[in-house]
Amino acid sequence: MLPNGLAVQVVPYAGVPLVSVRLVTRGGLSDDPAGSPGLARLLAASLREGTTTRTSAVLAELAQEAGGDLSAGAGPDSLSIGASGLAARVPLLLDLVADLATCPAFPADGVARVKDLVHEDLETSESEPSYLAVRAFARALYGSHPYGTISPTSASIDAVTPELLAAEALRRLRPERSLLLVAGDVDPAAVHAEAARLFIGWRGAGEPPASVPAPAAPIGPRRILVLDRPGSVQTNLLVGNLGFPRTDPDAHPLELAMTIYGGSFTSRLVQNLREEKGYTYSPGAGASWLAGCGTVRSYAAVRTEVTGAALNEILYEMERMATTQATDEEMERAFRRDAGSLAISLQTAAGVADEVARLWVLGLPPEEIGREVDELARVTKADVRRASRRVFGTGAARIVAVGDAAAIREELGTFGELEEVSAGK
Repeated sequence: MLPNGLAVQVVPYAGVPLVSVRLVTRGGLSDDPAGSPGLARLLAASLREGTTTRTSAVLAELAQEAGGDLSAGAGPDSLSIGASGLAARVPLLLDLVADLATCPAFPADGVARVKDLVHEDLETSESEPSYLAVRAFARALYGSHPYGTISPTSASIDAVTPELLAAEALRRLRPERSLLLVAGDVDPAAVHAEAARLFIGWRGAGEPPASVPAPAAPIGPRRILVLDRPGSVQTNLLVGNLGFPRTDPDAHPLELAMTIYGGSFTSRLVQNLREEKGYTYSPGAGASWLAGCGTVRSYAAVRTEVTGAALNEILYEMERMATTQATDEEMERAFRRDAGSLAISLQTAAGVADEVARLWVLGLPPEEIGREVDELARVTKADVRRASRRVFGTGAARIVAVGDAAAIREELGTFGELEEVSAGK
């Protein structure tokens, strides 16, 4: 760790002459000020528009010279700046990342271009039922908690100025809240020395973002939110609930449980909805992790006329996971799939960097990578059932249905309290 609080982690990855550099800062979309949803996204996208020492064109040219590219992004719990390229050019890649983090300029023309792009992306997304379902599901599950907002609005995009972004960058991009991660065929001592030279003077300013509290679990009866799209020939269903943080001892059992339930072609949900009933082509389910909690959800796009029947089968399979034990065959298939997926994701320096960064944001050390397969192998059928009971054994699930309300409202109303809004809301 540098004197200014910046954590530096080097993950040697020999054999391939490539390197991946990541600067990850705690606090993302969930740290957006009230009234400014999506600000973190515009902040991240604007970082590459130029610094006080280099234009956007020069930054792109230097990244190409290093055999790679520059990136920046925002998630629910983090902001990230990345660079990848040839391991021999790691000093240049570190320099570029440091420049974006410590000297962003936010030129007016660049910020205007980013705002136009985000406007276009939002307009496109709002025409897609799957996006509408995800956005509504976040609101239904998290309510007024910061996790309940996943995207900007037209008004919040319009309100962004270069001055606002500059102030937010100083407030958010702080060394004591950040991890500099370098994965690849590099000399750790040389990387640490270069990082110290480039980042030693980095400081934040103003009051740092407050920690985001864990969201409260939904209480009360099962609730269904219908987003009306008159004339729609299909319904996009999302069903889920809060889980628990990735640091919970039941995290690995839950991962296997979700694979058994709906995370693979041979899973219970897919076999039921697709193979046996023919309600949909690609249903599925999964667990996702945030810094303060976990989320489990099932999804399916089904024909309008089988909406109620499909939801009934989803709830049935959820209940079956909570009340019955997985078979030996299901356990073995789930382990092979999850362990194999992890191995594939770690085949590149970029994959290693992404996983270490993800674990860090969730409060886990990089050593967790080496333990994950063994932890999965130790999971028992009893563990899977216990984890399933924690996330499926509840009547407080939140359900979102995007479709023709006139055709589906009556049958969906039999599953719980129903609220209906226009799909544009």
